Amino acid sequence: MKKSIKTLCSCLVAGVFVMVSLGCASVKGWHKGQAEWMRVQIHENFDYKQAFSTALDLLTEKYEMEMINKDGGYARTAWNYYRKAKGIQDKKARVRVTIKFNHDRTQLSVKTEVQRLIRDEWVDGYSDVLGRQIREDIEGVLK
Repeated sequence: MKKSIKTLCSCLVAGVFVMVSLGCASVKGWHKGQAEWMRVQIHENFDYKQAFSTALDLLTEKYEMEMINKDGGYARTAWNYYRKAKGIQDKKARVRVTIKFNHDRTQLSVKTEVQRLIRDEWVDGYSDVLGRQIREDIEGVLK
């Protein structure tokens, strides 16, 4: 009987710990490590100038820009605090998006980096969920 109660208490404590840990996770699908490039095929109706401008317009709606090189086909946002539901800023997570066009301007690559503040240090990572969402948003406007 005592062993059952002890096991039950251990399970409850572990369950509460898992729920608290998941509740503190600020960015869905966050993983420690380096973000990978995802490719977007540009529809033939878009010329390079129009595709670059359209992708940039989409990024500037949500992010402050840090670097734009139209001739090089490259743009990168500044680090921006992650926004949770209802637009609330999470100062323990920040996001940066980079886009670059291939040499013949038929594809755009996008990389979404997500850093989390862990013990007063920014840790590099990425979010499968956020990266996919941004790629799909860009893909949607370039179809």
